[in-house]
Amino acid sequence: MKLKGNLINGLSLITIQGANALFPLLVFPFLLSVLGEGAFAELVVAESLALYVLTVSLYSFDTSGVQYIIEARKGGKLAKEADFFMNILAARIVLFLVSSLLLATLFGIFSDSSLNVLLAWLGFALGTVLQSNYYFQAIENNYELAFFILLSRFCGVLAAYLFINSPDDLLRASAILSGSFLVSGLAVLVVAINRFGLDSWRLVSTKKIVSLLRNGRHLFLGNISVLLFRNTNILILAGVSSSTSVSTYALAEKIIKSIQALARPLNQLFMPKAVKGWSAQPVDKRTSITALALIWKNTRTQVYLLLAVLPAIVLSIYVGHALGFLPGFSDDVIALVTLMAPSVIFGAANAMFGVVGLSLIGAQSYFSAVVFIVGVATFLYSLIASYAFSAYGAATAYIFAEVLLLILFIWKYHRNTTRGHFSS
Repeated sequence: MKLKGNLINGLSLITIQGANALFPLLVFPFLLSVLGEGAFAELVVAESLALYVLTVSLYSFDTSGVQYIIEARKGGKLAKEADFFMNILAARIVLFLVSSLLLATLFGIFSDSSLNVLLAWLGFALGTVLQSNYYFQAIENNYELAFFILLSRFCGVLAAYLFINSPDDLLRASAILSGSFLVSGLAVLVVAINRFGLDSWRLVSTKKIVSLLRNGRHLFLGNISVLLFRNTNILILAGVSSSTSVSTYALAEKIIKSIQALARPLNQLFMPKAVKGWSAQPVDKRTSITALALIWKNTRTQVYLLLAVLPAIVLSIYVGHALGFLPGFSDDVIALVTLMAPSVIFGAANAMFGVVGLSLIGAQSYFSAVVFIVGVATFLYSLIASYAFSAYGAATAYIFAEVLLLILFIWKYHRNTTRGHFSS
């Protein structure tokens, strides 16, 4: 029975990430060919800005929330589980409202682009917040989440092909893409409320929200810093290069992030196992070296699989482009994808050794500091490289950051003997 449950959960995770990965692969090349480089560049810039709101809104709960829910379920009390879920959701909604208002105000003052396009993309951030993926990951039951995401993404792709025909459809395109996430988020929220009951909103407490935000501040600062090298390249290119470079790089980055999304179920599958493995360790065994061995045990399979599969994926994209099956692709896009592909492997390892592992050994401050320093350094490097080499410079900055982060994360384990905070 447990084997069947793990299989269904694993397939659900693959379905979720597969839908999220195929969605941009099917839609964005089509949009580039229909909207043209100018409108497409405006669309991806608005999306990049919405990702800042999303990062602020998610806070650090995609990691800490998993740990909270796992600990709550140990006692078998649904009320404690609901308490964490509702207060995390409330905290995220507050963060979404505040950050959205700030971004929209600044955008309206300083940008000549359409504010409506940005507002449409904020639905993407809200939908992702409402999905509460971390919760279903923690309870290792992602079936319902997978169903709604697959259905909404399919409808989004279909709507894009049916209703987007020219550059004049920029706002409609943004609404369709964003709406796909908003619909799945609302549907999953209904599932969660049905599980906990409508009166579970009464569990929301300002004191609890503040406590959750305070406890997750280190990981949050790290997540914000990640944006300096994972989400600013498009904005930098928009400032120092042409719309052609922005469009070319944005499409290549979408492909890489889609591949990362396909690989993410591996992280999601092994992350709870690493946390549970740490909780099962005797207190006197919870050292950084033990954590390093535990994280590597739950990371090596991911690395080996990606080393085997990644070249085949890149080759398939090249063949599809060469045979004319991939509209919107160019030789430059394929070259950028090939250049950036190793970042998928380093990114998967960073998620385990950084976000998960450093939390276990109580090195959240180190995590935040390292990610911030690497983020700033990469931002400056990307600024110079993008100005000098356009899209190719931005691509080298993308992979440089991932490699440097992994080196600094692993170095910490060898010099740190602090016991983890999550020891209960």
